[in-house]
Amino acid sequence: MTSRRKVLGTGFFAIAIALLVVSVSSRRDELADALTRLSPASVAVATVLACAGLVAQMLSWRALLAGTGPTPPLAATARIYYHGQLGKYVPGSVWAVVAQAELGRAYRVSRARSAVVALGALAVLLVVGGAIAVVTLAAAAPGSLTTYWWAVAVVPLGVLGLLPPVFNRVIAWLLRALRRGDEPVRVSGAGVLGSATWAAAMWVLFGLHAFVLVRDLHPDDVAATALVSTGAFALAWVVGFLVVIAPAGTGPREAALVLGLATVVDSSDALLVALVSRVVMVVADAGAAGVAALAGRRTRVTAGTGSP
Repeated sequence: MTSRRKVLGTGFFAIAIALLVVSVSSRRDELADALTRLSPASVAVATVLACAGLVAQMLSWRALLAGTGPTPPLAATARIYYHGQLGKYVPGSVWAVVAQAELGRAYRVSRARSAVVALGALAVLLVVGGAIAVVTLAAAAPGSLTTYWWAVAVVPLGVLGLLPPVFNRVIAWLLRALRRGDEPVRVSGAGVLGSATWAAAMWVLFGLHAFVLVRDLHPDDVAATALVSTGAFALAWVVGFLVVIAPAGTGPREAALVLGLATVVDSSDALLVALVSRVVMVVADAGAAGVAALAGRRTRVTAGTGSP
């Protein structure tokens, strides 16, 4: 069973990496042209900020996992999360959840618990992202929310759904529907709060990565540009996630980001930022998965040889 799981895991990992590479190479000509207008320093800083955002994203998921019970070591949770996240490059948003559930079993995290945490962490990211988008866009460019008026209505409902009594009741219902009612999973209030705090840090870092790219093209009005960049990226990410048939939100996210940035840059510059941002995020995803794999291997070697 273990060998079959390893083969399936390796195959899934290879497919996800191949699709990740295709998502970049298919637009290499556009990317080469875009990079002639952006300074290498801006792209480098944006990449570092995107990587930092991914760390906060993993810690948001880990905080929710800790809110349901014992957690594996940090290197192990990084491997579960970042390798599972490669599933978002396979069409259909469900694959990242499935991959995390399978990877978690190797560290004695049940499928039910993995699924609850994966879906719960996504809900936290969506709600916090929507809230940040509404606040920042309303502060910097109130008119930009007319296109996404639904976010203003949905965010309060999302916050209500994340309250532990409501959240745990929904979880119990879902587990019964999936015939997993014999595996009760409850999330503590501290777990939800910790997850939301790290999610907010993630959105700030992701927003800054977009801001660095936008400011390279539009250096005026720094405060407004920072707010719009953060809000536009958060809202674009939410839109991209909700379009489940698009791998990693490819297409819808870029279109939403172009619309969101319309108040600070023209459409051609906004499209350039969206394209470079996409590639930066893909590189960050691949880098995070690679580092997690190396860290996991080093941990296993240390455990096998013993500490000096």
